[in-house]
Amino acid sequence: MPDPGSPENSTAGSPAPPHILVADDEAIAVMALERFLSRKGYRVSTASNGIEAMEIHRRDPADVVVTDIRMPRGGGRELITNLRNGDKGLPIVVMTGYMSLNEEEDITVNDRMVLLQKPIEIERLLQIVNDFTASKASAVTPRVERSRDRA
Repeated sequence: MPDPGSPENSTAGSPAPPHILVADDEAIAVMALERFLSRKGYRVSTASNGIEAMEIHRRDPADVVVTDIRMPRGGGRELITNLRNGDKGLPIVVMTGYMSLNEEEDITVNDRMVLLQKPIEIERLLQIVNDFTASKASAVTPRVERSRDRA
C-alpha cells in the first residue's frame, strides 16, 4: 500500500511531508520511532542496517537520517560517511548506547549532526527533527545528550 505522504499521493499545491529515514538494528526501537514520527506528520522509511539505509536513500532521498552507530552490514559510521559523500549538508541524528568518550570524539558534531545517547528522549528527537525540517538554514546546537526516556 503506498504511503499517504509519498510524492505520488500528494495533491497539487500541497507539499509532501518531510522524509525521515530511520536506521537501527533494534526492530522494536525502529517500529516505535516509525510510529511516533508518522503520527507527527512525517513520512518515515526504515532500515535495519547501513547498507539497506543507503539503498533506500538512493531511491528516495531523506530530508533527515536518524541512525544507530552499531549495526550489522554497514554500521552507522559507514552510513554517515556514504551519506556525507553525497550531501555534506544532510541532517543526521546519531543514536547510540555503546560509545565511549573516545568514540564520541571521533564523530564530528555540528549544526547538521546531533549525537543522542540512548535511551533517547523521544520528544527531544522530535524537536531536533522539527528543527532540521523547518528550514534548510535552521541549525541545531551541537551537543552530546544523555536521555532518560526510552524510545
